[in-house]
Amino acid sequence: MTQFRKDNILDRLVIVNDGNSVDMDDGNEKHGNDDICIYCPGNEHLTRPAVLALVQKEGMMRRLSDTEDYRVDDWCVRVVPSKNPLVSISANGKYTNKPFYSEPAYGYHYLLIASREHCKPSSIPAEQWSNVLVALQDRVKWLYMQKGVSYVAVYMDYDASNVWHPHLNIITFPYIPPLIEQEVESINRYINEAGSCPLCNMISMEDKSPRHLVSIENFMALCPWAPTHPYEFWIVPKKHAIQLLRMTQKEIDELATMLRVMLGGLYNTLGDVKFSMIIHASSEKSRKQLHWHIEVHPRLVDSYGIEGFGVHFLNISPEYAASRLSFASRRELARIVGIT
Repeated sequence: MTQFRKDNILDRLVIVNDGNSVDMDDGNEKHGNDDICIYCPGNEHLTRPAVLALVQKEGMMRRLSDTEDYRVDDWCVRVVPSKNPLVSISANGKYTNKPFYSEPAYGYHYLLIASREHCKPSSIPAEQWSNVLVALQDRVKWLYMQKGVSYVAVYMDYDASNVWHPHLNIITFPYIPPLIEQEVESINRYINEAGSCPLCNMISMEDKSPRHLVSIENFMALCPWAPTHPYEFWIVPKKHAIQLLRMTQKEIDELATMLRVMLGGLYNTLGDVKFSMIIHASSEKSRKQLHWHIEVHPRLVDSYGIEGFGVHFLNISPEYAASRLSFASRRELARIVGIT
């Protein structure tokens, strides 16, 4: 069983296993000692029942779910409870007050299987990314209607050495995660002082900057001015938007294209590199706004001691990274849209 603990000085949030170790659910699970992937088509019975299975037939999308006795086997996207959840709706345990604050780690933890195949995220077609985003919208909307859910966190950790099926983690928290809370506070303070959104301003200023990567009608990709990781890039809606839940189908399809383009560009620039992809968005249960965006953090180097002071060192400038990513990503976009 896991628990939330808060640092008494910084109010930092930590999930701690209060028993034996909990393995992270990395999407390459084998069944017992057999060389069988439990997430492959035909092995649906080896996981817990899917809470959502998207099925595409004759141009129509159907939202189905499994039962204990029946598994949907013709899915294109599947959402299943994590085998090794970091949080649980059956969490129980003691509550303790400061200075040793803790509480049971209550929440939902799902894996969204983004492909029927063993493949790299960079090779997922834009059409399939659209299916992934539709499934993500569906599950996140449902989660925000549940009690005890203040924030739904969505992220992908990719490591070619141990990830077979590309997948996203969907985890809920009973309060806003500290980094999101800090970002929300900073953005709202800027809005109150300047009368405009800092990310909206950033989009207009970065349009012709050396950090600009790719733009399409509703989205821009760029390397941030002060990144925390080499080759870090963001995908940002051009219009002010606080939640990807409100995207239209046209915007979903555009974002899917952008994900295909940028992850393909990253692969063509750095190879099959480890990365984390995190969605920063407002909580549906908070009045404070955050211009939502996607951050991709390639994991190229080990951390430095100076990061213990909250200061990051990068030996590659975002401008240099952007010059390489931009070239590769624009070639990828041209290839996808059929321009030679």
